[in-house]
Formats: sequence, C-alpha cells, structure tokens
Amino acid sequence: RASGEARSTVAAGEAAPGPGRPFSWRFSVPLFIGSALNPVNSSLIATALLPIAHGIGVPVGQTAALVSALYLATAIAQPTAGKAAEVFGPRRVFLAGIIMVGVGGLAGGFAQDLITLLVGRVLIGLGTSCAYPTAMLLIRGRARDAGLDKPPGGVLGGLQIAGIATASLGLPIGGALVGTLGWRSVFFVNVPVALIALIATLTWVSADGPL
Repeated sequence: RASGEARSTVAAGEAAPGPGRPFSWRFSVPLFIGSALNPVNSSLIATALLPIAHGIGVPVGQTAALVSALYLATAIAQPTAGKAAEVFGPRRVFLAGIIMVGVGGLAGGFAQDLITLLVGRVLIGLGTSCAYPTAMLLIRGRARDAGLDKPPGGVLGGLQIAGIATASLGLPIGGALVGTLGWRSVFFVNVPVALIALIATLTWVSADGPL
C-alpha cells in the first residue's frame, strides 16, 4: 500500500508543481543540463575548426585532434564515472564533472596554441562524461527514497533525450556562436552553462551521505 501511495504521489507531482515532489523540475533540470553537455560539445566544435586553424596559425588538419580529444576522454571517463560515483557519491562526482567543464571552457577560450586547446577539450570531455552515469544514479536513488520500484518513465526519457538526442543541436549552435562571437565562444559557452548547472545542483539536489 505504501508503495502504491508513493506512486500516486509522484504521478500527481509530475502534473502539479511543488517543491516537495521527488522528481520536480528543480531536481531534474540540472541533471538534464549536465547530461546534454557531452553530446552538444561533441558536434559543437565542428563548425569552429577552420576559424581555429586561422586563429592560432596551424594547418586545419591539426585541429581535427580537437574532435578526437573529446571522444577519447569520453571513452576513458564515462565507464569509470559510474564506479567513482558509487564510491564517492553521485552528486560529488557530478559536481566535480561540472567544475571540470567550466575549467575546460575557460582553458580553451583563452588558449593561444593547439596544446592548450587540446587540454581544454580533454577537460570538457572528462567533465561531461561524469554527468550521464551520475545523473542515472541520482535518479535511481531518488526513486528508491520515494518508495518506487523504478524511476518515472518521463524522467528517464528526459535523461535519454538530454544524453543522446541533443547531439543534433551542436552544429546549429556552433554555427551561430562562431558566426556572431568567434570561435572562442564554442569553449566559453560551457562556462555559464556549467555555472548554472553547478548552482542548481548545489541548491536543489540533495547531498550525498558520508564517505
């Protein structure tokens, strides 16, 4: 009966706003933002490769390493982020990833050479890779605390969209940024987004238990 009441409460909560809902937008939005950063950044850089080459004075072929740098960092970090979250707590790892994204955005945005740009991309790749697996753990933990057998489908669907489908947004966003603000903006754009996700997570996502 208690489980049924919890399901009814969550179902009602999804339809009506309120700070006490287990899966309110306050809890979900920072997780969705963090999870969208990796797929968006994977395609965001494509529109900036030629301007970057001209800007720092390297052959355009060398800037292709900026694409592979994020993919390599993702391949290394994403499988281990979930394990780290189980040890240190998913919120801690999520926040650490968001901070890395902000630092990577600053490093890349202010870079004067290809090496620094690569460092920025690797940091962005490592940081964004922490978001999806830790968000999944946070959602499952919230469902467990609410007495649910599994998280609501709408929340999982939103996370899937944020973590996969948003890759298609990278090219138009990148084109608009490069066309209006220059190639450095494809790095700098991560800073305010990471700051919003950081503040929202600190404010609305419950802290992990003690280590």
